[in-house]
Amino acid sequence: MLRIKFILKIAFTAAVAFLMQLYLPWWSVAMAGFLIGFILSSSRSSSFVAGFLGISIYWGILALFIDNANDHILSNRVAELFYLPGPSALILVTALIGGIVGGLGGLAGSQLRELFLPSIKLS
Repeated sequence: MLRIKFILKIAFTAAVAFLMQLYLPWWSVAMAGFLIGFILSSSRSSSFVAGFLGISIYWGILALFIDNANDHILSNRVAELFYLPGPSALILVTALIGGIVGGLGGLAGSQLRELFLPSIKLS
């Protein structure tokens, strides 16, 4: 059963990443995962999975909207370049890459919190 805190970590990670990407480059999603992993840390695995899901959902939805806005023209060409079966596979790869970056950011935030604040747990 998913807990409310875990769902909030996913939602906050996606929201912070959205706000950061308005002004910062693509790798700011790692900073978003880091911030949420540090502030709302419960365990390493939970922070990684929350960062992974938050960013992969955000990037997947964003890629889907961009893909639909140009009638799949660009994604078809890029998918051919990478020998992918179609634009949906490119969207999944995009979400996977973003999820890995966000998950590693969340994991780093959780571990830094354990390093500096070992006795404070929010669980």
